[in-house]
Amino acid sequence: MRAAICLCLLAVVATLARAQDARPDKLAELEKRARDLETEAERLRREAEALRREIQSLRGGPVVWTLDLASDLKGSGAVGDVDGDGKPEIVFGTYYRDEHVYCVEAATGRLKWKFKSHGGPLDASIAIADLDGDKQPEVLAADSAFGKLYVLNGKGELKGTIDLPSGTDSPPAVADLDGDGKVEIVIGTMWRDKSRQGWVCCYDGASRALKWQRQLAGCIQSEPCLVDLNGDKVLDAVVTCWMGDRKVSALDGRNGEILWQYQTPGNEKTMGMYHGVALGADTPRLYASTTEGDIFALDFAGKEVWKKKYQDYLFAPITVAKCDDRECLALGGHNIYLLKADDGTELWSHAVSGGLDRGMAVCDADGDGDDDLIYNEGKSVVARDLKTGAETFRHDCGFGKGMWEKLSSAPLVADFDGDGRLEYFAVCGSGTSENQGKDNYGRAFALRLKGKAAPWTTFRGNLRRTGNAAQRDGS
Repeated sequence: MRAAICLCLLAVVATLARAQDARPDKLAELEKRARDLETEAERLRREAEALRREIQSLRGGPVVWTLDLASDLKGSGAVGDVDGDGKPEIVFGTYYRDEHVYCVEAATGRLKWKFKSHGGPLDASIAIADLDGDKQPEVLAADSAFGKLYVLNGKGELKGTIDLPSGTDSPPAVADLDGDGKVEIVIGTMWRDKSRQGWVCCYDGASRALKWQRQLAGCIQSEPCLVDLNGDKVLDAVVTCWMGDRKVSALDGRNGEILWQYQTPGNEKTMGMYHGVALGADTPRLYASTTEGDIFALDFAGKEVWKKKYQDYLFAPITVAKCDDRECLALGGHNIYLLKADDGTELWSHAVSGGLDRGMAVCDADGDGDDDLIYNEGKSVVARDLKTGAETFRHDCGFGKGMWEKLSSAPLVADFDGDGRLEYFAVCGSGTSENQGKDNYGRAFALRLKGKAAPWTTFRGNLRRTGNAAQRDGS
């Protein structure tokens, strides 16, 4: 009996030994099968995506792709080849309940990577720029609630973090301010204490070290507009304030000292200016509008050239474009307006359903060879002929999930798929901060346009944030 038991035990041990010896081979086989399945799934996904685009093209529909999200987009994404594969990506941030930086393939909407914030929404518009001179672009994205400016590489990996003085919605501006071949980052912040003062900060792009900062009364929600105001070959920063002293402030790009300030009308209940100024190209002027309906043209010394008043909530930034070889100003609130830049004369206006949040981009939307203004209106993407104001494009992006659903982000236009024609990027959805956005949702869209003109790849058209169509980055 004892011998039989021993023989059984020896058989079990031998079987276990054989199984243990076979386990690495089995594991390798399973891993190979998993890789093969992943490869096949990717191939099938691409074939399905190509077929879907072909079907949509045959139907004539403008939707190229969609991507469902857990929240919407408040600021602006940016378009650029961030990973060096020769194809453009779209990088954008999401609001409460999602709170990620997304990088998607522009042609297909395929997710390439995403990066989680500390827990705050990513309101501030994205910037894509080579910060350290290595010919590889970085991505700048700010956690609005925690005041952390993330520097990511093209794979979505964190290279470093800039801890701002407070939270921010300010789109960072990037340029070589002093001509030394190295770029700087200029960004504004909200107030954080009873002083009710925000900051404008300038950082070295490569080291992320603080170069200078300046406190101003109010929240600096605006994008800094970078321009040489006094001819010293240094780019200065022009910002506006929100819920503060209602001033347009010009800061010396070398040290942040105040060059001049321009006082807009209002009182302690006046909200002021959420977005920043626009820059003239033909004439050295700055253009600004307030939520009280005031519009101003200033020279580079901060002196008023002309002003105009509308009974409108002019929240959106001004865009400068060329109309019949003259500069004109596109702006709006509950209406959109086209004005002559030289004196403010109105050329045309149209009512806007739901208000204009993040301004307009300039592109050829309908393929007729002339510029259009394209913008988000409620749930719809709309384009109007720049000269006449006639509608040239409209697409409803709504998908009927809630009464607060809308397009809240800024327009982005570029050739996403390399066919020579432009596409448009937008996110429709609902985004609030109530209960950390538990009811938020969103859907990203790429829409096919017909034109072949210059792109509008970042908020305000370029990384100096000038809002002038003649100064588009085009990258």
